[in-house]
Amino acid sequence: MNPGSEGLPGALEGLKVLEIAQVIAIPVCGLLLADMGANVIKVEPPEGDALRSNQQPIVPGEGKSFTLLNRGKRSVCLDITKPEARPAIEGLLKWADVVLVSMKPADLPRYRLSYADVCQLNPEVVFLEHVPLGMRGPMGGDGGYDVVVQGMSGIGAVTARPNGDAPATIRPAYADFGTGFLSAFGVVAALNHRMATGRGQRVETSLLATSLTQAAPVVNWFGVTDPDVEASWREQRSAAAAAGAGFEEQRALWEKAYQGGGFANIYFRHYRTRDGFLSVGCLSAATNARFRAVTRVVDPRLEPGFELGTPEAYDRLTVLLRSTEDLFRQRTTEEWIGLLRAGGVPCGPFNFPPDVFHDPQVLANDYVIELEHDLLGPYKTFAPPIRMDLTPTRVRRSSPVLGSHTEEVLAEVGLPPNEIAALVAAGVAGPNPR
Repeated sequence: MNPGSEGLPGALEGLKVLEIAQVIAIPVCGLLLADMGANVIKVEPPEGDALRSNQQPIVPGEGKSFTLLNRGKRSVCLDITKPEARPAIEGLLKWADVVLVSMKPADLPRYRLSYADVCQLNPEVVFLEHVPLGMRGPMGGDGGYDVVVQGMSGIGAVTARPNGDAPATIRPAYADFGTGFLSAFGVVAALNHRMATGRGQRVETSLLATSLTQAAPVVNWFGVTDPDVEASWREQRSAAAAAGAGFEEQRALWEKAYQGGGFANIYFRHYRTRDGFLSVGCLSAATNARFRAVTRVVDPRLEPGFELGTPEAYDRLTVLLRSTEDLFRQRTTEEWIGLLRAGGVPCGPFNFPPDVFHDPQVLANDYVIELEHDLLGPYKTFAPPIRMDLTPTRVRRSSPVLGSHTEEVLAEVGLPPNEIAALVAAGVAGPNPR
């Protein structure tokens, strides 16, 4: 938060958001909206969001991942499968400006939570529906997870490390987080349209679409270059697979066929140093030249007559990569960063997760914050990633204990005290209904 912005309302102050979603993608959307001032109510089943217990639990019902991804929200514990819960659900749906839903499409009509159902109660609602793999096709309407779309989208073939002879799952779940970001963007765009027209609408996001977007630089097809390359690669890959080649060998065939010398991009990569690692990021001819000036590396691609795609070129680039890696091992990380920065080369330290909380660049910009949880005590996490001068982003509360706001919220949306008490007594509403 910028100095002098204390007390100013967030950009989404007064916006009422109902989140009926679990795990990562759509809860990240809710978190971002809450950071911008939205009043976000999270509806959880009796057992709570699955992330409370299946990802790094600390105490029963409270896990690290849930805590990190649900700050700024209030928790209503409600068994939406029970008919007795319908008045409470309808009260929440009528209350909301935005409804965030992440359930199998087939389940929405069953619980009367489809866009058509919600529109009957709240015609101007902005309804964000997350459909992991899309509505149509042989897997249309199926549930989906980040690891599945890592594989389906092709991006996993690029990002995954080998795990034996198979690709390893990549963490963090970048398709989930990316979908959360895009969902928040879609919601804000739909709200802008509603402000202009008075009409709400359904917004759809998907893990698979997000992952294909993230993979665009490597998952693409050009008629002028790719048909012959693809035919050759498929033939080589089929032969290699038949001979028992594992993931790394098959990926090397793809890199050689499609990336040419891209695998030997000495200008944009992580390097091992004498005492650790560092990261270098040059993406222009000018910064590449500065890199060569500092390291005195000679790049054969700049020599007259060098032709990518030939066996000789591949071998020479392999030598270039290995010799550059050997060069970086000769100095410490601090020495290299000093030399590279003095030479105008974009670079930085390669941090392991615990190092981040001591990185002077991270700390100087207040990119991590410390919060206090009712059960878990103090913890550190990322600060709001968007900053605004006039409508500051801020974290208003830690993640909620399961069902801790149930009675408070149901009273706010108009349920009489006797009806709330009856729902709690029947175990349909929380806190912690059983």
